[in-house]
Amino acid sequence: MSQLAGLARQNPVLMIFEDAHWVDPTSLEVLGRAVDRIATLHVLLVVTFRPEFNAPWVGQSHVTSLTLNRLGEREAAAIIARLVENKELPAAVMAEIVERSDGIPLFVEEMTKAVLEAESEGAARRTAATGPSLAQAVPASLHASLMARLDRLGPAKEVAQIGAAIGREFSHALLASVALQTGAELELALDRLIQAGLLFRQGTPPQATFLFKHALVQDVAYSTLLRGARRTLHARIADALLAASDIAPEIVAMHLQRAERSAESISYWRKAGEQSARRANDREAVSHFRRALSLLEAQPETNERWRTELAILSQLGPALMNVHGWAAAEVGEVVERAADVGRRLESSQELAPSIANLWVFQFSNGRLDAAEKISDDLLRIGRELNNSGVLLQGHHCAWPVCWGRGALAEAVGHIDAGLALYDEERHAHHRFLYLGHDPAVCGLSIASQLYSTLGYTTRAIDTGERALALARRLNHEPSLVHGLWFVVESQMTRCDVAGATANTGELLKLAEQYGLPQPRAIGRVYRGWALASAGKAVEGLALAEEGITLLERSGTRIILSRNYCAIAEIYLILGRYADGLRQVEKALRIASDIGESFYLPRLFQIRARLMQASGQPDEAVEASLKRSLELAIVQGAKVFELRAAIGLVDLWRRQGKRKEGRLLLRSICDWFTEGRDTPEFKEAKVLLDHLGS
Repeated sequence: MSQLAGLARQNPVLMIFEDAHWVDPTSLEVLGRAVDRIATLHVLLVVTFRPEFNAPWVGQSHVTSLTLNRLGEREAAAIIARLVENKELPAAVMAEIVERSDGIPLFVEEMTKAVLEAESEGAARRTAATGPSLAQAVPASLHASLMARLDRLGPAKEVAQIGAAIGREFSHALLASVALQTGAELELALDRLIQAGLLFRQGTPPQATFLFKHALVQDVAYSTLLRGARRTLHARIADALLAASDIAPEIVAMHLQRAERSAESISYWRKAGEQSARRANDREAVSHFRRALSLLEAQPETNERWRTELAILSQLGPALMNVHGWAAAEVGEVVERAADVGRRLESSQELAPSIANLWVFQFSNGRLDAAEKISDDLLRIGRELNNSGVLLQGHHCAWPVCWGRGALAEAVGHIDAGLALYDEERHAHHRFLYLGHDPAVCGLSIASQLYSTLGYTTRAIDTGERALALARRLNHEPSLVHGLWFVVESQMTRCDVAGATANTGELLKLAEQYGLPQPRAIGRVYRGWALASAGKAVEGLALAEEGITLLERSGTRIILSRNYCAIAEIYLILGRYADGLRQVEKALRIASDIGESFYLPRLFQIRARLMQASGQPDEAVEASLKRSLELAIVQGAKVFELRAAIGLVDLWRRQGKRKEGRLLLRSICDWFTEGRDTPEFKEAKVLLDHLGS
């Protein structure tokens, strides 16, 4: 996209995409981004598609939709004249072609060619007269016309059928390996198809590739094959592909499926899904995994079938999480099905990925009790089996639950235990099988946030850097996005605005590039906070409100309170205190509903600042600050404790309670051995100086 932008700034650019109705999910996403990107560039993007295609970009101000109507008599006659050139064609025959082709350009061409191939004028009239009436469906008419032309090609028809079975475009090498013809016979047949205008050739054999003139030509050639012949032909194509190297598994899977070799096809659809997931093409992965599952439904209900289904579902779940978000209904259906299938098997180890992915769904929906039970089950299974991988994932599921409930030291303990078990090579597959990201990246990045909250700033910075370094080394973008997300939270806790600004920029770029809806929403909120904290509050609020709307629509509940808190801080900066208080109350309400307590100290502290700024009584402000302080002490959240104490001591100072304030603030400041250069610690030291010794 950046190269396109650079080119378009220097010269006008024309881009053409044909037949968008056949586009794959990833290409459609790229095309959509191109449409968005060119709004301010010197680019003309032309996209053609059938009426039934729902183009997602239609309706944007810089997009114009044109409906291409059927040809009029004059345009149809012009096409006929171009095809006829210097040959004789009676006016009556031309008129009949115009009438019966009904303004469809391809049909005009095919009818005219059929007429020109006739042996006499009388035959020409009869050929034109065989066209269907206007009341009949155009596709059927075109089908009949193309069928007639293929039939007249003799042996070349068989080559067209083989090519049609391979695809719209096919290579000479693959065609030659499948066709049961000599080299000379094959070349003659290809020449006839090219001369007839049904095929286009690029390059020279054996490196040549061929393209059907139109998808309908391919469809007609393919439709002339009987079921048995199709099955045999696809089997030959599949075997030829399997004998080659570097063939996309989804292509092999498609031919195996059409050859009715279901077991092999399932295996290759699964391989295609796994390959796409490893490339972070999760939409493609979802499509391939679902194809495998659809074939699996017809298989006998044996342990082997359940084992295969469970393996596919366990990988489909994380891919769906990245596409739709953790709390999406599509995710719930798959992870619950996986857990149900897993219970049919006796192997607890095989069940582990399915229940871990069910954990994500429960956790993101705010069902902390259910999530905790699952993490306990995983830890129990891991210990019973003495399986380090399952134990690792048990800790992986336990540390967010402890964190959410405010048990920060316990969360750090689970992270340390998980990291002690982690092996970068041995557990490489975990990021595709469990939760959609790497467990060590998750542990290190959340540890960074925990250390910031616990008051260990140096450790927080070091751990965050380790998390991102590992994520980049793994070359797995969803894991990098996950790491950036929590490292940004750590930076926000330390009020590191510059760091949060840089990392939210990368977070949003990757979330957009790989279509990750949840990080895209959260990234907007956190980017908005960073902008507001850097003096661009209006711009920051607009971005944050856009993000929170997306997050609310996703159905995720567990992370809403901290995002509401970030927006409340932006309202505080803007002086919109009533709006800020409403955000805090929303955050407190949802935290109470789901039993999430980690962010409560911060919420009560922000509420006190908003109340004080809006002129509410000191008693109410003091009560909120004391509640923040109490919760922070229980959690061991020294940064939140310090912030609550600063607000409380400043209030006491104005009330004349200087001694009480000095004792409280000094006891907290004396605890800190790290982070003495953070904004809140500097503020505390200034306040202590005002209070005197």
